[in-house]
Amino acid sequence: MASAKRDIRHIIDSFSEDLIEIAQDIARQHVQRAVAEWQAKHEKQAKVLARQSVQDEKALRNQKALERIERVAARRREREEKKAAERALRLEQRIISAADAPEKKPRARRSGLLDGAALKKEPAPAPLFVHKRRRDGEIQQLKRTEEEVAAAAAAGNGSASNGNAVSAGAAAAPGEQLRLGL
Repeated sequence: MASAKRDIRHIIDSFSEDLIEIAQDIARQHVQRAVAEWQAKHEKQAKVLARQSVQDEKALRNQKALERIERVAARRREREEKKAAERALRLEQRIISAADAPEKKPRARRSGLLDGAALKKEPAPAPLFVHKRRRDGEIQQLKRTEEEVAAAAAAGNGSASNGNAVSAGAAAAPGEQLRLGL
């Protein structure tokens, strides 16, 4: 009997160990299944969250870029307004100074054509070189005498009154040209 009890206990112990292993396997399978479901569920949520975070980052970058563009445009507008105000102020100052200042004669315009006013002016005598270098290396000062100045002025007046455009240097006597070394 003792051996029968022992055998029964041994069989019960082995069954109980087998049942414990089966229960642990079932529990492991349930846990693994629950973890897999949770991961799948959260993986979808993680993907959605990742997409949202990427979209949020893009939106934030775009918003910052728009703000930067708006600041640049505002600075440009301010500069343009400031320049326009300065131009208006300068224009007002010119108008005020023009109204206060006495009227000026219009400036003569330089043109390639000779008009009546240019013919009436007395031409100045032809300019002389200030000095002349001789062959031996000496420098000789050249000066006009009072007679030459008067003769050149008279020659200039004569050419202006005749309407001929003859230069004062060409009107000088040939002897004078030789003496001056021209």
